[in-house]
Amino acid sequence: MSDELGEFLKSRRASLRPEDVGFSPGRGRRVQGLRREEVAALASVSVDYIKRLEGGRIRPSEAVLHSLAGALRLDVVERTHLFALAGRAIAAQDDPHAEVRPGLLRLLAAVEPLPAFVVGPWLDLLAWNPTASALFGGFERRQPDERNMARLIFLDDEVRELYCTPEWDGSGLVAALRVRYSRGRPDARVEALIAELCERSQHFRRLWQEHGVVKRMNGRKTFNHPEVGRIELEWERLTVPGASGQVLLVYSAEPGSPAATALTLLATLAATAAQPR
Repeated sequence: MSDELGEFLKSRRASLRPEDVGFSPGRGRRVQGLRREEVAALASVSVDYIKRLEGGRIRPSEAVLHSLAGALRLDVVERTHLFALAGRAIAAQDDPHAEVRPGLLRLLAAVEPLPAFVVGPWLDLLAWNPTASALFGGFERRQPDERNMARLIFLDDEVRELYCTPEWDGSGLVAALRVRYSRGRPDARVEALIAELCERSQHFRRLWQEHGVVKRMNGRKTFNHPEVGRIELEWERLTVPGASGQVLLVYSAEPGSPAATALTLLATLAATAAQPR
């Protein structure tokens, strides 16, 4: 690999502030922007891998490129340039409208410790803050093509165990997907997603066949979290104007409640996990 890829990655790393991605600035930082350790944590790769990548010594896979693009908050043009420098083409199915506005990314960081994330019209995860990732067991640990809320909740064993409590039936999530499906023009990738969900999840298939189309904009959700225990949160669904169907979801808790304490703990755990070892 040429040094140009490494130089581009270093420049994008230097252009981000720790608070842009939910980290504390701290004291005594000796580098401008993010540390390698922080990028590695966000992209779910090792620090040594980032060093070799920035040194132009390895050629990253498409999955790693997607993770790096998300970690470094690259826009559509920067993402395309990254893939070109690595000698790889972005798949045609990639959504050209998946770019999340910088102001929205700053908002995700600003609302910490409240978990918040942005999804596209088909519930694909586009951006999130560290506490949201910690709440759902680590978005970064999943491959880019797995980062879809319907796929995670209905097909991922770990997420299903913490999310699917007895009082939750999933009808609201499936109805939101059905509303978009009935009004939009689903492409082959979306059709494949729905087909896979129907095939692998009897629960999803039953709800999909009910044709529910009630889109809820707020509610309450209980999580059985392996690190902070049972936590009941309120959620708000906010449509992002002028952003091609993007939606911001934010979970919150009553100030002073056990759930609020649990969210603060989650934020601390997420920040600690990203610190250099």
